[in-house]
Amino acid sequence: MSNIFKPNIFKKILVPYDGSKYSRHALMHAIHVAKKFDSKIFLVTEVNTSDFPPGMLLALLKKDKRLEQSISEFMVAVKSQTRKELLAEVAVCKVNGVDAYYEIISGTSPAESILKFARGRKADLIIIGSQGLHGFSKIKALGSVSRKVSEMAPCPVLIVHE
Repeated sequence: MSNIFKPNIFKKILVPYDGSKYSRHALMHAIHVAKKFDSKIFLVTEVNTSDFPPGMLLALLKKDKRLEQSISEFMVAVKSQTRKELLAEVAVCKVNGVDAYYEIISGTSPAESILKFARGRKADLIIIGSQGLHGFSKIKALGSVSRKVSEMAPCPVLIVHE
């Protein structure tokens, strides 16, 4: 029987990251796999206005009638904070001897954005949390994003629960 895990089979590992405990656990698994196969990790986070609670958008509108400008300024702040979080996770990877990179992407569907990124980067493996910030912690079901990614990914997908 041949070994299906050949050296360098997972050169590029994609880890969708949203700061949830599930995505942090996925990253820890990715670091372990990357060390074993001498892989690079690509952290990706999608930021878009549809993620903002309606109350937040209404507060922005009341504060400033120029909603588009307010949203734009808020997006800059969100991307800046996201960049800091991703840089911290890249540092964790590097401390563990793994090369890691990050990208903040815009889109309207996290699953579609992840799949597009995976195809564009020719990812060899996706390691994703079973739920994200959109998941309900009391419902132990597979999140809609991880489910869709696992069904449509161009490469193997490892789904991490905890």
